[in-house]
Amino acid sequence: MNDYLEKQKIVAKYSLGKWREIEEERRRKASSLELLDKKGKPFWFVLSSHLVELISEIERNRGFLASLKLPKRFLDRLSSESEKKEAYYSSHIEGAVTSLEAALLYLNKPSRSDYGDESLQMIINNRDALEYVREQSGNPFSHKIICELHKILVRNTHKERPITVGEYRKGPIYVVDGQGQVVYEGPPASQVTAMMDSYVGWMNGESNIHALIQAALVHLYFVHVHPFDDGNGRSARALSNLYLMKQEYQFINFLSPSDYFDHHRSEYYRAIQNFEAHECDATFFIIYYLTALTEQLKNVQTEIGKETKVRNIHDLLSQQDQAKLDKKQMKALQWMLEHPEAMTTKKYCKLGQCSDETARKDFNRLLEAGLIEKIGHGRTTGYVLKT
Repeated sequence: MNDYLEKQKIVAKYSLGKWREIEEERRRKASSLELLDKKGKPFWFVLSSHLVELISEIERNRGFLASLKLPKRFLDRLSSESEKKEAYYSSHIEGAVTSLEAALLYLNKPSRSDYGDESLQMIINNRDALEYVREQSGNPFSHKIICELHKILVRNTHKERPITVGEYRKGPIYVVDGQGQVVYEGPPASQVTAMMDSYVGWMNGESNIHALIQAALVHLYFVHVHPFDDGNGRSARALSNLYLMKQEYQFINFLSPSDYFDHHRSEYYRAIQNFEAHECDATFFIIYYLTALTEQLKNVQTEIGKETKVRNIHDLLSQQDQAKLDKKQMKALQWMLEHPEAMTTKKYCKLGQCSDETARKDFNRLLEAGLIEKIGHGRTTGYVLKT
């Protein structure tokens, strides 16, 4: 349960005095950041109990996913499908009107130079941008990467209303709602380069703040600066994905945070707006962002559950490998596939109804074939499928 309520909810439920008391307590517990807003005030957040729970759940799921022995073709398919969804939903948030079904028809094909339809072009550009950021996971963040990302995102769009492409904006920028009302004004253009210098330096620096919190801040700070004439939301989402990749959170390649953002769009905008409404308190957005990751990880587990129900060791081994193994060895490999713990000699003997000597010979044969690997020593010796 989210224990970090907004000012208006606290005032409505309790009183203005109660809000002042809670605000003072939050300030006392707050962690301040080097990042400054457009008025020169530092970003800050509170490590609330709900935030701690979200981080713990994501880390548990991260460990679970890392321990699984899944077929490469399944992981490749899951990654490809997630990338397409992310490309679609990140564009849909920004106004792309192409349906998901229609977009998938084109996302399954190589990119063309010009699609004519700006919504479809935006989605395809987003797919190409996500592929670009994956290629940058081994490189430090830089203005060059950010500006190249922007070039890809806005390629062959804005033909009737030209914008500055691949460079930070030269003028003011406003965010309007569905009624055309201004809900946010970005920093003056004269501040953008300095703020982006701070941003790049901060992302490349070391920090004692948890990487998941940092990833949320990568997103939030970018949309606060709004450094481009257009494409800021898509850039922010792609850069936060890149940050997670660089911090070894490889599960991001199997998620589509924008799917959650798009289906919870009002909460998404409110989480961003709460930052300014609560004087640079980033906690609201961090909680929202980590909730999105948590929900997306649940979806991945569902997909993995479907896969593991039909998985069979025969699907992982070549015909040549299968021909060299007897039923007992195949049975043992199937057990290793289905269980996260290591296979021991005792378990092998019970499963295959054989002697210790036979088990040791079979383990050696499977080791030589490169199908399993040995872990532990002495009494803790065990065997697992080789990844």
